[in-house]
Amino acid sequence: MKPASCDRSSGRSCPTWALGLHGLAALLVLVHCPPALAAAADDRLERFLSMSLEDLLALDVTISTNTRQAAANAPGVVTVITAEDLKATGATNVVDALEGVPGVHVRASAFGFRPLVHFRGASASQTLLMVNGVPMRDLLWGFGIYWKGLPASMIERVEIIRGPGSSLYGADASAGVVNVITKTAGTIAGTELGARIGSYGTGETWLQHGGQWAGFTVGLTADLQTTDGHDPRIAADAEHSSASLAPGDAAYGWDSADLRLSLARGDWRLLADYIRHDDVEIGLTGAGVLDPTTQGADRRLNLGLLYDNEQFAHDWSLHGELRYQHLDYDSGSGFQERPPGYTNTSAADTIADGTYVDGLINRMRVGERQFGLEAKAGYTGLADQKLLVGAGFSREDLYKVEQWVNYGIGPDGSVLPVNSPLTALSDTPYAFAPERARDIRYLYLQDIWRLAPAWELTLGARYDHYSDFGATFNPRTALVWNVSDRLVAKLMYGESFRPPSYQELYSPTSLALPNPDLRPEQSNTWDLAFSYAVSRDLRFGANLFRYRIKDLIARIEVSPGVRQYRNTGDHDIRGIGLEAGWQASPDLRFSGNVTWRFQDDSPCRDYTQPGWDAYLRGDWSFRRHWNWNLQANLIGSRPRNPYSLPADTRSAVPAYTVVDTTLRYAPRRDWEFALSLRNLFDADARESTPSAIPDDLPLPGRHGYAELRYKF
Repeated sequence: MKPASCDRSSGRSCPTWALGLHGLAALLVLVHCPPALAAAADDRLERFLSMSLEDLLALDVTISTNTRQAAANAPGVVTVITAEDLKATGATNVVDALEGVPGVHVRASAFGFRPLVHFRGASASQTLLMVNGVPMRDLLWGFGIYWKGLPASMIERVEIIRGPGSSLYGADASAGVVNVITKTAGTIAGTELGARIGSYGTGETWLQHGGQWAGFTVGLTADLQTTDGHDPRIAADAEHSSASLAPGDAAYGWDSADLRLSLARGDWRLLADYIRHDDVEIGLTGAGVLDPTTQGADRRLNLGLLYDNEQFAHDWSLHGELRYQHLDYDSGSGFQERPPGYTNTSAADTIADGTYVDGLINRMRVGERQFGLEAKAGYTGLADQKLLVGAGFSREDLYKVEQWVNYGIGPDGSVLPVNSPLTALSDTPYAFAPERARDIRYLYLQDIWRLAPAWELTLGARYDHYSDFGATFNPRTALVWNVSDRLVAKLMYGESFRPPSYQELYSPTSLALPNPDLRPEQSNTWDLAFSYAVSRDLRFGANLFRYRIKDLIARIEVSPGVRQYRNTGDHDIRGIGLEAGWQASPDLRFSGNVTWRFQDDSPCRDYTQPGWDAYLRGDWSFRRHWNWNLQANLIGSRPRNPYSLPADTRSAVPAYTVVDTTLRYAPRRDWEFALSLRNLFDADARESTPSAIPDDLPLPGRHGYAELRYKF
């Protein structure tokens, strides 16, 4: 990425962080009002470290039942990450913290260094990511083509289900669900300004403010970031001719802004979010070719009006949501699918033979609108039962698809000649995806039934109807047994689904042709979980699971050199996870987990996933205002895919261990300072790539940052 510069005459806009402190200060002047929520006098980090493990397990969660319930007794394998966790571990993004969740591996893709969240060895497409209960997926690319995670500064907590969630949340909730709960009106006390500067030209500034205005409780967060990226060296890429830019650096820089406003009054809440990424460098194309020119951008606007009344009528609660999302993606000057000087000689493709002086250029713009309406009602009039019924409608509209290319099929169906100018394919059958909409209607039911003082049964099911492929029905059941005041046992079963994406249904890419006849992937999961508290300060947990999926959507070779998305085959993953936590003293805590996965050798297996991973963490509040955190992520080796074409005969991707450490100092309640070193021992950690990139994808080496926060 180019060095940051505020010289607007250069044609490059000022990076967001360079103006961030001035912009945030000006914004603060505009919105500052007397805070209604007094800031806590004690140090929050010390208070967090002095909480017993028992208290942490008693935290209420909503992700497992859509109602409030203690995490320890929730009918699911649930993990909670608090804002204090994020601070203590030095996490700057939600994906930093997710790597420490049992059975979760966050894999960076070669395209754009996108963080892909995998549960239990399954594909990242089996993960549902939500923010405040709203799915973040889009029709074409799932998490988003320029997805960069979410800044830690705006997160109140993260609730995670390791296991299925389609009976409540619908699509994609097959292997795991992540719900990021942001800081909103009523949860922000006073005002905080923060700044962070670190390696790879990384800078970040943020503002948080909570208070009262005209009878409304107000919450505001703003986060601005820039980074040049770690730009790993790629020795060889998928372009094997003399035109290849390898060896070369994969550029992974980007800028971002995340702005969130919330208003609350009585039973009503209004949420407004605006997220943008600019100058997004993708490093490598989807086909594995170095692309040093693309600087993409995206925009996401979310609006939500929420009504929540726990005492709507006698024995009844009522919750309603009206939501709107607007998304835009732009590839800038275009993806450089092949480098300048590329020569095509294949007679089997639809690209004219010859040498392309400018390479193969593919420019795209996409616009998508999503509208959603949901209502749910809870009923507690039956003895020992809590009933929940909900229904909703959503419309996902890919209303704008624009494309310009200098190769391949032109707007009239003929092959474009060599060295053609960029030619518009918009509004033709040859654009990479059609403009069309998907309507979803759904209904779900749930009954939480206390069979006896120590036994609780949860039954639930959801019916979804999609306008483009039909209906799906997904039940769940969970039995929770409080064996004693120290031991809790859970037996759970759930079914889930993943609908085919628009890319798989309609969009031809360099990887595969689409297939409009695809069916949704279906999965079922059995879980057996135990939690044992030896004391208030020592606990152990174990989880055995079996995850089976059928009708997997995969790229299948249908003719020499041509692949298409097809429903094919089944896959089976079995595993066991162990976790432990020990609060050795009020100021010292240790925790850790390890997960083993035993996968069959199906061609549908995700071979980028390790057979095991582990996480170790220690926190020491060694003096009144000091905290030291040390954590390690251990990722096992990853096998190669013997079913790839051609078969990948390289040796397995080696295991690696990445150690991070963070020192935090809070001398007063208004000031905080932190220093963090990531990959402390400069491990040579790499993520698996197809054989076209033979040396895999290097992860960042040793790097760090300094941070300060001020509250008033």
